[in-house]
Amino acid sequence: MPVFREFLSIVLRAIAFPFLAAILVACSGGSTSSSSSSGSDQSSLPSVNLAANSISVNVGAGTAKNINTPYVSVTICQPGTNICKTVDNILLDTGSTGLRVLASTITPLQLSPVVVNNASILECASFISGTAWGPVKLADVKMSSEVASSIPIQILADPSYSAIPIACGGSQDTQISTTLKTNGILGVGLFINDSQSYFNCVPTTFSNCRISLSLAPNLQVQNPVAAFPVDNNGVIIKLPAVGVTGSKLVTGSLTFGIDTQTNNLSTGSYVIPTTSSGYFTTFFNNTTFINSFIDSGSNGLYFPSGSLSSVLINCSSASLAGFYCPAATQSYMASLTLKNNIQSNVTFSAANARTLVANGNYAYNNITGQIGGNLFDWGLPFFFGKTVFIGITGRASSAGIGPYYAYTY
Repeated sequence: MPVFREFLSIVLRAIAFPFLAAILVACSGGSTSSSSSSGSDQSSLPSVNLAANSISVNVGAGTAKNINTPYVSVTICQPGTNICKTVDNILLDTGSTGLRVLASTITPLQLSPVVVNNASILECASFISGTAWGPVKLADVKMSSEVASSIPIQILADPSYSAIPIACGGSQDTQISTTLKTNGILGVGLFINDSQSYFNCVPTTFSNCRISLSLAPNLQVQNPVAAFPVDNNGVIIKLPAVGVTGSKLVTGSLTFGIDTQTNNLSTGSYVIPTTSSGYFTTFFNNTTFINSFIDSGSNGLYFPSGSLSSVLINCSSASLAGFYCPAATQSYMASLTLKNNIQSNVTFSAANARTLVANGNYAYNNITGQIGGNLFDWGLPFFFGKTVFIGITGRASSAGIGPYYAYTY
């Protein structure tokens, strides 16, 4: 689930049984290789088609001007038509489920609402960083040659539903749409539907939007990948390595399907089975973190400092609140629990966040920060220099039956 920390931090993970998370498919063409670049800042980072089941992912300044923000493009259409809008600068999030897009980015599309009992369905999706309120509507979602037909998506900051019920925070200040700074969230996590809170209401009877209802799974916001006719058992994100001082712009790939095509094989990967809630175990600093997850929507590696608090001190500036600013870069090793209880060691570094961001780059592999509880959030720094697999619940591949994560170097 993405989690947002202003200026630098994005940590988006949905706080419900399945997790939560964007724009529309972009131009064709481009190279199939991944690359990093020290090029200039860009306010728009559109995807290009790399293959019939693959598009590019860009980590750069984009619209958010936040570090470690992976952007993709998504094409949204009125179901069954060629009336479409391609939206760039959508946050790619493996910690959530479903497409959420700002209403202002898809005008003048006319999307039909999901209706139950003659009233529109609205959703309150809970993230670590806040909530996402808005109507659920049907759309065709396209990326490269893949199409999820007539699936429920969530529309954020819809002016027709600007009043937010108390049950969803009751204030714009609590809404992710006010701090997101991207055009939406593409949640391609471990689950098929998002199992969040849904409301059956219309603007004229808004007082009725107090109690959530039990909504059938097929009417909930859907993982678009799970709705593809083929290549629907997961995704693969591949990002190149970056240096210790980061990079202005990094370009990688988002590939749909696992072991369904010659370009998405899981051979030789380290497979991490998860619980039904999407968690696995990390051993670090003499602590067992049973609620660990891999989340491209988090722009740092987040974990409690514990006995390392005298070294992993919190940054003093308000804009870096929640990040670690050690006096010198620290090197660590953690152990992840794989299939058959085999352990895999992963090394990572914790650099001084203040020093890093002063150089003006946007992609870093050594940004770390504080998180509470028994959580270990393997955010976007984990992805650099790896190929990461996200196996959808109940879908099979050579790596196993989801939910699972996997990775290769």
